[in-house]
Amino acid sequence: MPAAVVIVGVLAGCAQVDAQAGAGAGAGAGAGAVDEAAFAAAGPWSTEFAESAVEASQYQRRVLSDGVISAQELAEAQSRTRVCMRNFGYDYVSAEDGTSEASPLPGRKAADAEAVNEVMSKCASRFSSEVTYLFNEIRRNPEKQDEVEITVACLREAGLVDASYTERRWRAENEDGTFSFSEWDAAAVQCRLDPLGLWRAQ
Repeated sequence: MPAAVVIVGVLAGCAQVDAQAGAGAGAGAGAGAVDEAAFAAAGPWSTEFAESAVEASQYQRRVLSDGVISAQELAEAQSRTRVCMRNFGYDYVSAEDGTSEASPLPGRKAADAEAVNEVMSKCASRFSSEVTYLFNEIRRNPEKQDEVEITVACLREAGLVDASYTERRWRAENEDGTFSFSEWDAAAVQCRLDPLGLWRAQ
C-alpha cells in the first residue's frame, strides 16, 4: 500500500511570527490593491483579509468578501478541495492544525511527493488555502495579540519553561529552529495551536 504523503500547511505560532516579521515587505505589491475598509468586519485581521483577497481565487474572494469566515464556509471550502483532489485521483484529509494528508485512491499508482504537492497546491489555491489559513489564525488569536508574547506566556503556564525564559530567547530559538523544550510535547503543541486556550480541548 503506498504511503500517504503529508502536506504541511501554514501553521499557527512560528509561521505567524515569521509572517508578522515580514509584514509590509510586500504590501501593495500585488497585481491590484484591495481596500482594507471593505473588510472592516474582520476587525484586527482586516489587513490580512485584504492582502489575501488580492491573490485569492474567485471562490475564495467570495468567502472572504464579508470579512467573516464561518465554520460552515471552512467546511465547504475544504470539501471542494477534497472533491478536486479526488478528481485528480487522490484522497484528501485535513486536520485541525492546518496540515493535510493526501494518498492515492485505490487502484491508482502512487506518485512522488512533488507531484502530489503540485496537485494539492492547485486544488487548495482554488478553494481553501486562504480560507483555511485565516480561519485558523482568527480562531486561535481573534484580537491579534502579539504572537510571541502569548506563546511564551502559554509555555510558562504549561511549565515547559520557567519565568527566566524570555520572548527574546523564544525568537532566537525559533529562528534557529531548535527549542530548549520539547516542541512536540502535548503542552507545546497546545501552545502552538491554541495559546490562549480558546478552542482546542486539552
